[in-house]
Amino acid sequence: MSSARFADKFLAARDGRQELLSRALSAGRPATLFVSLNLPGPDKSPPGATALFRRGCEQIAASFPGSVLVAADCDALGHFALRVLDADPLSVKRLCIGIEESHPAARLLDLDVYSSETGQIGRASLGLPGRRCLVCDQPAVDCMRTRRHTIAEVIAKTHELLTPFRA
Repeated sequence: MSSARFADKFLAARDGRQELLSRALSAGRPATLFVSLNLPGPDKSPPGATALFRRGCEQIAASFPGSVLVAADCDALGHFALRVLDADPLSVKRLCIGIEESHPAARLLDLDVYSSETGQIGRASLGLPGRRCLVCDQPAVDCMRTRRHTIAEVIAKTHELLTPFRA
């Protein structure tokens, strides 16, 4: 498949996800949680990704027993789920960070928390530093901006992290 077709599929998936998120936020619940995997490269479902995603969703369901699953699917960007909660968004974000840091591969989980009043809640909202790079543990944003690592290096590290989740 051509890179233009990949781009079109990725953009369509992103637009579909944004529509679902906007609909969930308009319902007015205090917190909305968007769960996905942060996987580099065009393959958004490498071996182990599904098992990691399921494990993350199980942890989320256990951590937020009153949450309501609004959507769960797999599109061109990979697996995703959307939950709404009647909980303080900052508290939800704290628990999500705990889940993201619960296992080396859980760093590949992307748990985005949104407040119906203020929008996305980032780590900075809690006075915490941003995510660390998968390869060198420096701030991820710095490594991405400077292209410190090749995409092949980042994909190789991702596959290494997924190894325990392969059948």
